[in-house]
Amino acid sequence: MFKFGFEIDETDEEISGLGFETTSSAQKKDKAVEEQPYQEISLQRLLDCLPPLISSSPLPIPLSEGGRVTLSRRDLFDARFQVINEEDDSQKDAGAGSLEFLDAPSDLVHGVYEGGLKTWECSLDLVDYLTAEALQQNLRGKRILEVGCGTSVPSLYILGKLFSEPSTDLHTELHLQDYNTSVFELITFPNIIIAWYMSPASKEFRETTSVIEDIDSELPPADNSEPADIPVTPALKAAFLESLKTHSISLKFIAGGWSSFTVEKPYHVVLSSETIYHPESLPFLVKLLGAATAPSTTCLVAAKVLYFGVGGSVTAFCEAVTAAGGQVKTVWEKTSGVGRKILQLSWP
Repeated sequence: MFKFGFEIDETDEEISGLGFETTSSAQKKDKAVEEQPYQEISLQRLLDCLPPLISSSPLPIPLSEGGRVTLSRRDLFDARFQVINEEDDSQKDAGAGSLEFLDAPSDLVHGVYEGGLKTWECSLDLVDYLTAEALQQNLRGKRILEVGCGTSVPSLYILGKLFSEPSTDLHTELHLQDYNTSVFELITFPNIIIAWYMSPASKEFRETTSVIEDIDSELPPADNSEPADIPVTPALKAAFLESLKTHSISLKFIAGGWSSFTVEKPYHVVLSSETIYHPESLPFLVKLLGAATAPSTTCLVAAKVLYFGVGGSVTAFCEAVTAAGGQVKTVWEKTSGVGRKILQLSWP
């Protein structure tokens, strides 16, 4: 088991490392909310929802073995700007809730918004662990699921690796689940576009597109260490889709609650971070993880030891897994400050 005492730099206000804000949740606790049902969101819909320009910033992830990995993600202010500037009145009405949570992305309202707009600290821990130990095996040709993906930092790391490898006919499936459809539209999918753009897979597009359609600017360099404004054009969308084909990658996006999530067959890799905070949701989460996990599956859950103010804890989660017939092993741990762990789950 890895055990470290390092601190992640929390000067970035878009990374939450402490407890959840629960003010709105408490205020709205008396209102019964029906859980959003399972819904698959088409790739074409997400492409259609992209804005004309995506602004991104570097996300440096310190590694416990030294050094760092740098990814890129969409800026929250950019997503907020997109919502504000929706021209269609119906879209404005639909986006009102999204704007509220973009203004306070840590402010959870159970059954309404589950924190997917925020980059949570334990998702960075998963990337740290993946680089050091857990998935040095070839991910090509695997079925991969990220539960409660939000900004999808672990999946962005995986996609960056896949897009950096030579093209292949070996089919890889990446499925991403989050509670809110708006999270996919505003954050998750734009982040995936950014991850592709910053990878070698976009090289041909970048080198052959010197003048951007309807935009008097040049394409930014594919450099994760620098902020970028990426024009989203039909040519970029087509190049992204072509890269998915070339690298034999299929993407699936699933919105809604865990209780209605139906797993067709087990995955090779299951990842989840910061999803154990609500005690009432644990039975549904554990059931989903168990259904998605085969004896040979690598199933990793990253979490804080205790979620102040909402009641969730690693202890309660481990008890729920054990009660469901599963086994839990701690494979990574950070002890200073608010304790964090990565748990490896298995079912016989």
